[in-house]
Amino acid sequence: MRSLLKWTAVLLAFAAIGAAVWFGYQRYEHRFVRTDADMVKLLPPGGDLTTLFISLADLRRGGLLHLLTGITPAGTEKDYADFIAATDFDYTRDLDALAGAVNDNNEIFFVMRGRFNWAKLKQFAVAHAGTCDEDACRAPGSKPHRWVNFIRIQVDTIGLSISQSSTAADSLRPPGRRVQELPMGDPVWLRVSSNLLKDPTGLPKALQLFALSMQIADSVLLSAARAEHGDEAFTIQLEAVFPNAPSADTACKQLQLQTRMLRLELAHENQQPNPADLTGLLTAGSFQVGSTRLFGSWPVKKVLLDSLQ
Repeated sequence: MRSLLKWTAVLLAFAAIGAAVWFGYQRYEHRFVRTDADMVKLLPPGGDLTTLFISLADLRRGGLLHLLTGITPAGTEKDYADFIAATDFDYTRDLDALAGAVNDNNEIFFVMRGRFNWAKLKQFAVAHAGTCDEDACRAPGSKPHRWVNFIRIQVDTIGLSISQSSTAADSLRPPGRRVQELPMGDPVWLRVSSNLLKDPTGLPKALQLFALSMQIADSVLLSAARAEHGDEAFTIQLEAVFPNAPSADTACKQLQLQTRMLRLELAHENQQPNPADLTGLLTAGSFQVGSTRLFGSWPVKKVLLDSLQ
């Protein structure tokens, strides 16, 4: 009898392990987001979108996450601190990757992968005059006629929209869209919409000049690539595609002229480009043309990042 009970227990243990493996396999097989590219594919289709991707996991491993926290200091603003306390979510710790898009109507969309406590996210929405169902929440935004809407795509991925529509995040639901070419590989990249290039008045002056040079480009991609020298943190790279080779060559010459003029302006004021500020970054730009494509690069010195902390 004891032998029978022993073998029965062993068989039950194997059955439990097999069931757990099968459940885990099924859960993995039915995930819609397995790669970074899958996140980008869920962004809204159509329209003239400015899209971006950030691998926070890569920035965290490279010690560069402070570049983001410097823009919005984590834990120092009361709203953000309250959000952390209520949901146990802190993007500096819990977010691994983010894909985002902004359209011409200033609607903002994010697909985020990381670790989320869905029950506490729902509680936070309801506590802020929102409503939730099983896998979607909506709450009024801080500005009139704006809604914050987020949905659960899978256990480690959520979609978020800030828009005039309380259900805009539904456009982020799987299976997503087919994308011919995705600029994946670098931990950070930004694809700029043509409308933003045509009306860059909201950009800083230095970036306005850059946008004017890119106005007739079919596509403009900026990315952060691996540094080439020991005193550099990373390199900002540009790849712009133009309708024809002459227009690419013209844009290249404009960028070269702007860079040269900045150096001359500094020299006229008896100054040297400072690697610890934007003068060092902008004057270090280099550009070249290959057929209808314009390539540029700006090395970002470590001392510049140190000055931003």
